[in-house]
Amino acid sequence: MRFDDKTKLASTVGVITIGFMIADLVWAPHSNVSLDPRSYIEFAKVMAMLAVVYAIMLLVDRRIAGDKAKIARFIVGGSDGVKSLVWNAVLFIPLGFASVYFMYLAAATSQPLMDQPLAVIDGQIGFSWRAFLELTNAYPLVAKALVFAYHSVGPQLPLLFLFLTFTGQRLRLTEFMAMLAISSVFTAVVMAYVPAAGAYAYFQPSAADYSNFTARAGMWHFNELMRIRSGEPFSLLVTHAEGLVTFPSYHTALGMMVVYALRDSRAAMWPVAVLNAIMIVSTLPEGGHHLIDVIAGACIGLVTILAVRSLQTQISLRLMTSEDRLY
Repeated sequence: MRFDDKTKLASTVGVITIGFMIADLVWAPHSNVSLDPRSYIEFAKVMAMLAVVYAIMLLVDRRIAGDKAKIARFIVGGSDGVKSLVWNAVLFIPLGFASVYFMYLAAATSQPLMDQPLAVIDGQIGFSWRAFLELTNAYPLVAKALVFAYHSVGPQLPLLFLFLTFTGQRLRLTEFMAMLAISSVFTAVVMAYVPAAGAYAYFQPSAADYSNFTARAGMWHFNELMRIRSGEPFSLLVTHAEGLVTFPSYHTALGMMVVYALRDSRAAMWPVAVLNAIMIVSTLPEGGHHLIDVIAGACIGLVTILAVRSLQTQISLRLMTSEDRLY
């Protein structure tokens, strides 16, 4: 059986998702974090909705099969795009479900928080988080730009999915899913060994020190993290999960991967690259990351991109070898 790029990339996501599921099953009996039964219901609802959408697209295809009219071709193109989105969502949703649960299990540890060593490393690099916060907070327009850039990551993902799908770059979308999967593995392993609460929790600046940033900058996850670490029973509803990863900065890795996914569309790539460069800077004052968190996140982004490139190179070489054998 010949595996093309799309199949191999999708298989990579599937294998990693299964790996997370197995790790969850093994770890869960020994953890205070359990899955709220409603998580399974929400998961089933989403998957059922995707199945319905896919079935509707198949019916549309069947209804206009053989129709050569321009409008029919347009509808077929739209249907193909929606089916591609559904197919990739079927990869994304289980991966997100399993990896989020794993990261909650990893966060529920009695290991001491590592913010003090991380802050020391920052100091050795020559970086003062407090001084940087004061500097950026002193310029309201700069602070607003950083806040905007930081919170742009949420909308970027669905927009990226739509852009890649409807500009005919569907392989790039599956490639991005593979990058999400691979980077999740690296991130999960690192956070399990280096638990941290973030720079705001460690330095505890006064509200006046970050008055131009959001009221809970860098602390959205803190109460949840402390509840999990307390050892008290915790029921996780996956759809309400918080981002608990401090070290490494996943925002940084994600920003790099989004830009890489757009490399075939330079007109879109460069503005997004500028936005995400600002976003990476914003992870310090708005996201509450130590500088070493950002450096670690950049390393994960780079290694993930190299891993996906290596995977695709191997596929290409195998296909070329197979074709050579035919002649």
